[in-house]
Order: sequence, then C-alpha cells, then structure tokens
Amino acid sequence: MEKLEPCDIEVRQVSAGEAADMMTFLLAHYYPEEPTTAGTSPPEPEAADKEFLLSNVPFGTCFMAIAEGRIVAAVVAGPKDAHEPEHMVEEAQKHAGGKWGRILHLLSAVESATDVCRRFNVPTSVHVHALGVDRQQRGRNLGARLMTAVAQRARDLGHRLVSVDCTSVYSARLVRRLGYQLVNTLRYVDHLDESGQQVIHPPPPHECVQTFVLQL
Repeated sequence: MEKLEPCDIEVRQVSAGEAADMMTFLLAHYYPEEPTTAGTSPPEPEAADKEFLLSNVPFGTCFMAIAEGRIVAAVVAGPKDAHEPEHMVEEAQKHAGGKWGRILHLLSAVESATDVCRRFNVPTSVHVHALGVDRQQRGRNLGARLMTAVAQRARDLGHRLVSVDCTSVYSARLVRRLGYQLVNTLRYVDHLDESGQQVIHPPPPHECVQTFVLQL
C-alpha cells in the first residue's frame, strides 16, 4: 500500500457499528508490538483485555483514521475518576492468574503511583489505553492526529486532563512531542510479583512505563 497524503486520511469517532473493525485492526497493528502484551505469555491477548478496550467505544472517546475505506490508525480512550486506583486493584485481583491479570497487576501499580485525578485535583480525566498505526503508514503523523482528536473530545466533554501510560518508548516519544508532562516512571525490572519475580518481560528497547498528562 502506498504512503497516503494527510488530505487523503479522515479522522473520525468510532461508532458502535465499527467497534469490531477497530478491534480487528488493533489485533494486527497494536497488540503484536505492545510491550506488556509481547512481554507476557501467551502471545495472544485474552478476551477480557479486548472486551475492556471495546467497552470504551460508547463514551465517544475512541477515534480512527480512515483511508480508501480502510482503517490505518486507531486510538482507544475512556474516562476515569479519582476512584480508579481502587478500581484497578479490584480488577487485577479479579483476573489474577492469567495474562490479562499480570498486565493489570502492572497497570494497577502504575495507577496507584500516579493517581492523576487526585494529583491534579480534577474530578475526571480521559485516559488513552491503546494506539495503533498501520505499519505501512507510520511516519505520517497519524498518531499525533488521533491524540489531538482525543484531547479535543475531552475538552468538549468537560474534562480538564488527558493521561496516558506509555508502555513503549515510541509512544512516550510521541506524547512528549505533543506537550505532555511526565509524572511517573516504573521500570519493568522493578515491578515484581509476590515471589520476587519480574512480572512483565517486554522486548527491547522498552524498559519502563511512563505516565504522561496533558492539562486542558
């Protein structure tokens, strides 16, 4: 597929009827390279992981880039509030023992350390959960366009903060360029289970989860 010009790409909100297509795209262009997914066996994401991402579509905070009738990029985001750290602990316990549970174990630790709603004294924020770009269309600013769409939607809905846990060095590089502020870093080698073993083993060059926020 040829590289497309920006004017040939439409960014729009994901509708309920497009959720399955968005997930098919993410399975091909997000999950295989996402460090927490790649760093936890088995390689395929669990059903609960996919169901969680799809649960964000009704909020109207998920977007995709469309070119020539096909998805070339997608972002999943949704609202959270000051109770999110406690909620994440419950979810991690609920799914303990499986791949999604191990990922939630890490994300729960990140959420407890960052606690962005309380930290920035806001009632709610929009959190970016996943961002995928077609491998053949990378370097076309599509990730930035989707992140900008999320921020604008957050403003329209009355949120004062957008947050994102960057599990990848590439996503961290992107949000830094967009003016996001780093608020926390958790190295994968420092996140251990009860027996003292490292929980997530991502491939290089990914070494940490960095949490960033954008104040609106």
